[in-house]
This record gives sequence, C-alpha cells and structure tokens, in this order.
Amino acid sequence: TKTKEGLKVQAVLDENIYLRGIKVSDDEISNINLARDEFHGDWNYSISPNL
Repeated sequence: TKTKEGLKVQAVLDENIYLRGIKVSDDEISNINLARDEFHGDWNYSISPNL
C-alpha cells in the first residue's frame, strides 16, 4: 500500500505459534533499551539494540 504522499506500508501475517505465560524478570525488563515518546509513552516507544 502507498499513500499519495509516498509512504509505503507493508505487512506480513506471522502464523507461528508462541508459548504463553512466559515470565520476564525485572532485571530482563530493565536491560531493554527503551525510549518512551513524550506523547503517550505507554503506547509510543522505540527499542534500540544494546551495543
């Protein structure tokens, strides 16, 4: 799909089956390089690799 301004959007359906109920520790969460946006940071954020 392409908007009239030129933005191209592409999607693929992921049909894999994933385990449910996996617990993530507080340490694992704190090691995520997460930057929350000023506007609705609970919804809008970026995750960058830890180098």
